[in-house]
Amino acid sequence: MNITLDKNLQQLRREKGCTQEELAEFLSISSQAVSKWERAEGFPDITLLPKIAAFYNVSVDDLLGVGEIRKRERIDWYFAENLKLQNVGKMPEAVALLREALKEFPNEHSVMAELAHAIFYQNIDDTERYKEVIELMERVLRESTNQSLRDRAVQLLCYSYNYLGDSEKAKEYAETASSIDCSNQLLLSNILKEEEREIFNKELITVLTDYIGLFTYKLDSIPWEKRHEFYLKILEKIFDDGFYGFYATCAAERHYFLARIYAGWENREEKVRYHLEQLVRLAKQYDSLDGEYTYTSTFMKGVKGNSKQVTKNVEGTECEQYLKALTDDDSRMFDRFRETDWFKAVVKSLE
Repeated sequence: MNITLDKNLQQLRREKGCTQEELAEFLSISSQAVSKWERAEGFPDITLLPKIAAFYNVSVDDLLGVGEIRKRERIDWYFAENLKLQNVGKMPEAVALLREALKEFPNEHSVMAELAHAIFYQNIDDTERYKEVIELMERVLRESTNQSLRDRAVQLLCYSYNYLGDSEKAKEYAETASSIDCSNQLLLSNILKEEEREIFNKELITVLTDYIGLFTYKLDSIPWEKRHEFYLKILEKIFDDGFYGFYATCAAERHYFLARIYAGWENREEKVRYHLEQLVRLAKQYDSLDGEYTYTSTFMKGVKGNSKQVTKNVEGTECEQYLKALTDDDSRMFDRFRETDWFKAVVKSLE
């Protein structure tokens, strides 16, 4: 347990608006001793702790920061359990857990942010949830000085207002965010020392890959098949050894969409087959991930990933989800291929 007595003494003295000399006089000791405590160069005798606590009108636990430490440990437990639930797609259970956390810690901004994130990414058709996200994140913006939480709040507020059809409000929040060239990632990519910079910039490639995936979805003037093919080409270059790690799920999704598109065209059976077979390969690759792994491609070599740190908004494996997608009522575009040997092999591979 990490006791932060020095920082607590400094904060309590500032809050009370007193001097080191006043505390020293109350304790009948030298002000130099109090100064050393606040500089973490020594600790008060254990017999003085109740008197110091009485001077500041707090408990000894609060003086030592034990209460805050226990609180942080409890919150960390909630977050760890939340990650376990989201990792297997149990979003409703994750939301319920985080609601309990907020009841226990109603003024904890990090809990508000985690709850808002879980509510936002639930795979349900309910626009009312965006209103709750807005309420939570606007409170974080009003009260929190933590820049990371504020950035997260702005992001969720932009998306939530946009989904509710209030694009002007979404734009208003977007304009409060930092520009890309002032982001901490871009700044660090230039100023880190050489041994740190290599891996950091490789990791930054994955961040940019996420953005490219998002941007291609928004290019409405370009046909969908060209957008998906473009994104897949980028992934092929980045993961040139065929191991995609987390991005196997991103690539599988694009192959699925392309298969659906080409299934509606004449004389495109080979393309439909190619994309469905690639989907199977990548879905299996993703499902085989179990904890930590290391990328081995040219541009990503040495970068680590962890499948246990990924969140999903639906339950089940990738193979199970695509098996359902290829056999449900919304997959009629594949009807003319169902009796072919290759399509049966695709379905069997996913089972």
